[in-house]
Parts: sequence; C-alpha cells; structure tokens
Amino acid sequence: MKKLVYYSMTLATESEIVGTWPQLDVPKNYFKVDNNFKILSIREFPSVRPNLDNFIFKRSAKLTDVLSSHMLHSSIGVFVNQKFKSLITKFDVKEFQFYDCKLVSADKNFNDQLATMDYSFFHLIYINDIVNFSQSVFKDLKTNQLITVDNESQLPMFSSPQKLVIKEAPDLFRSPFDINFLVSESLKKAMEEASISGVWFEEFKGNEFYGAD
Repeated sequence: MKKLVYYSMTLATESEIVGTWPQLDVPKNYFKVDNNFKILSIREFPSVRPNLDNFIFKRSAKLTDVLSSHMLHSSIGVFVNQKFKSLITKFDVKEFQFYDCKLVSADKNFNDQLATMDYSFFHLIYINDIVNFSQSVFKDLKTNQLITVDNESQLPMFSSPQKLVIKEAPDLFRSPFDINFLVSESLKKAMEEASISGVWFEEFKGNEFYGAD
C-alpha cells in the first residue's frame, strides 16, 4: 500500500490578507429567514436550496478568492469565487455542491463591483464509502487498544482512526472522521500556482492515509 499525503485547507485570518476576520457578516434578522444556513450539515445535503443571500462584505475586509464568514462553524462550507470553482472542478472532488448566493457590501460604492464577481457557497460533506474498514486501523479510546472492524457500524462509540486505507484517492474531500477540507499534493500545488487567496495549507496529521493498491 502506498502512503498518501493530504493537506488541511484552512481559512486565512491574517489582517494583511483578509483585512478583518471574518470577512462576511450575516444579514440582519438572518436567523428568522427560512432555510438559512442551519439546514446545512457536514453529513448530508439539504433537501431544499439554502438561503445564502445578502451576506455582508465588511468595510475593512479585503477581497480574496475564498471568504470567511460568520457561520455556525466554517467547516460546513465556504464562500468561493469563480476562479476557485473553475480550478477545483478540474480535479477529483467528492460529495460537494455549489449553491448560488448574493453578497452585498457595507460600502455601497463597492456593490456593483461585488455583484459581478460571481461568488458561490461550496458545501462539502463526509464520505464514508471510500474507506476500506477491514484494512484500516482504529484506536478504542476507552481501552487504548488498536482495532480493526469490517464496517463503520462496528466501531466503538469512542474511537479514532490511526490508519485509513481508502479505495480511491480524491483531490479534495472531507474525511468521515474529521471536519477538515483535505487537499491532495497535486491540487495544493495547482492552487498555489493559481495564487488562490484566502486559504493556507498544512500537512494533515490527524491520521495516516494509504491507497488500497
């Protein structure tokens, strides 16, 4: 089996890059709006389109290809522009959806420019079916023992992956055991060469990944 290297894609927080964090704020009375982002989950896609309109680009924020926002947790997804969208769709991305959204600016003079930039919301959910459980290794956190199982349902309630053998090696996905966006070396390189702004990468250390063949 070949060891695979993945990187966590993390939102930038440095003021020199993003201006202020987060860059987007929720609209007034947003939580009273039907189908607001509370319907989004890291486990499944919603049955209806989420309402992601009128998020406010802050006056002190800087425009980047990936934008941070006030969400329940940013791990459910991120706002991205067409440059990011066009790049990643050339790679193997698992279990994702793009949702239309409308961003507005606290600076009214910037609204017309912002409207032409075509941002979308990128939603990525867990994928379990790529994991070969019988060849993977987990730790039972109650006993500290390393274990193997035939399927996910056999895992103890408190367990963590140590070695995950995956049947395929996507370029961008969310591990079923971690909230991080995981990026392959080839996609990381492509994003860096394209100068995708608003994110940074760090080698993922949560568990080891191996290809099945």
